[in-house]
Amino acid sequence: MDAAIAKETGVWFQAVRAAAAGMAMVTLVSGCGVYGAAMTRSQRVLRERREPSLAELERSEPERGRAIRKAVSRTGLLLEHAKVGSVSGSLTEHEMKFEVSWKNEAKGALSAAVPITRDGYFLTAAHCVNMESLTLVAFDAKRRLVNLPARVVWKGEEADLALVHAEMRPLEPFRVADGSVLTAGTRVVIAGWSGAIKNTAPPLAAGRVRQVSRWRRTASGAVWCEVEHDAPLNQGDSGGPLLTLDGGLVGINSQLGFEFGGMWRALLGIAGPLDQPFAGYNGLAVCPESGWVMGMVEADRARVR
Repeated sequence: MDAAIAKETGVWFQAVRAAAAGMAMVTLVSGCGVYGAAMTRSQRVLRERREPSLAELERSEPERGRAIRKAVSRTGLLLEHAKVGSVSGSLTEHEMKFEVSWKNEAKGALSAAVPITRDGYFLTAAHCVNMESLTLVAFDAKRRLVNLPARVVWKGEEADLALVHAEMRPLEPFRVADGSVLTAGTRVVIAGWSGAIKNTAPPLAAGRVRQVSRWRRTASGAVWCEVEHDAPLNQGDSGGPLLTLDGGLVGINSQLGFEFGGMWRALLGIAGPLDQPFAGYNGLAVCPESGWVMGMVEADRARVR
């Protein structure tokens, strides 16, 4: 009798364990679905807030607003791919058009790159240069669209930052500004490509700095800090510029993040005023020390002479 009871009890415990495992799996799958839906919804909410986030700046400081919009034509497009894509575009005083198509349906990754010298050195994010085949697309000093292979000069391991070079003279390079000017509350603007490109310019967005990390140094000589901000970023903005209101380049867009509560707020449509993102979101940019960056440029120029 005791043996029979023990046997039945063992079977019951096995059944309970199996049921618990099944519930855990359902919860996990359901949770992943909710997480994915929240991420998708969150990024759509952020896209909707890009233009409104800039509207306040353009109303209050129209001269600065116009100057910031020039960043659109200066920001390069970096294509990471296995097969070559075709690019076309035009730039006038009032309008910029861009279109990218991939041959044989072989799509690649789109990101941004920021010119910092007149002889073709660009900053981007390290996670944007993982493939061997890189193409840099940008307008040159004569306002012509060029499509050239890019060479990786340096790629960070700790810092999500990379320096690439293409044989071109870019249109009006950015000035690498001193990141120490940034403090919590400083107004900033970002640019990037964020998604598919077809007859469109990269939309800008404005926000404020949330916090700035301490400066970091590695054995290789890299010097940088990280800047958290609330300007609405999306996938495809990686490698694009974080700018001060006078057009100084202080950082390179790295990633966007959501706290769990932020994703739920977006999923439920609780996103706050149109000119602001929602609680629980933050963007991250890597801010390089200008002297260190230009030192890398000079060292590379000496190597290839």
